[in-house]
Amino acid sequence: MPRKGKADTAAPRWLNGPQAFREFATYRGKTQSAQHIKPLHWYIASRLVILIGPGADGIFPLVGTTWFLLAFFCFAGGNFLVAKLPPHRQALIHLLLFAGLTYLITHSAVKWIPAWWFPFLLVGLGTGTLPFLTRGLPQPGRAIVIMSTLFATAALCFQISAASGFWDFEKSPISAFWTMGHFTDDSFWLLCFMTATSINYAMPIITHNWPFTLIRMPWGGLLACITYLVIDVIVASLLVKLIGPIFSSMQELMTYAYMGVNWSLVIPLVFGIGLQEPYLWTGQKTPGEWDDVA
Repeated sequence: MPRKGKADTAAPRWLNGPQAFREFATYRGKTQSAQHIKPLHWYIASRLVILIGPGADGIFPLVGTTWFLLAFFCFAGGNFLVAKLPPHRQALIHLLLFAGLTYLITHSAVKWIPAWWFPFLLVGLGTGTLPFLTRGLPQPGRAIVIMSTLFATAALCFQISAASGFWDFEKSPISAFWTMGHFTDDSFWLLCFMTATSINYAMPIITHNWPFTLIRMPWGGLLACITYLVIDVIVASLLVKLIGPIFSSMQELMTYAYMGVNWSLVIPLVFGIGLQEPYLWTGQKTPGEWDDVA
């Protein structure tokens, strides 16, 4: 028999405000379980999704669209709109910009900006390949080239995935505006996506991209990107074999797989692991910088 996971994976309940606050205020169990606060979390999260997103089923399109805006203006764009402003004003301007554009996109025929480029952004930034390829470009030109490169890479991935039986070009469940297809019902492609977002940023940074730094860019960077993408598929394939012995279903497996997305960013960016000691690629002059290389 499959072993039941220890985590509470119960589906959220649809509650109105009075119900959520009543359960919070009258809970008599141990607060360490966090059961007293969950109804309130469910209510607030569902209200936010409905208010700014495309309805109750729109959490993934909502997140995907917001990540695209964050990637374009911040990760790839280097905060080009607000670069000269103090940090508190940068945060406020970005909050207003992302909230407004997310609402505009998710409440239109577009519905969302597909997020399938995200693993390629992480590995491209983690290995330094994207900064190298776009060196010397001013903003926002660099952001436009980076995001276009990511979508082109995703298109190639779709072709390979379709040939392998994991992508269906006839499907468009979120928005008919987009005709790039969708992953198949077995969700293996989605598992690879989640695994990739858990690996592709932290691992290159933690390992200082060794041994790929011994090879000059762009070949060392491209080899690193391909290697990590292959590792993503291998790890996902191994995780699938744990359905039954450890995970009760693909849904439970993906719940745990997606947790790595947070840690892939938090470990280097918050705890500084991998960023404490500067390092150079072969041919690189300044750590973390490529604009001074021809």
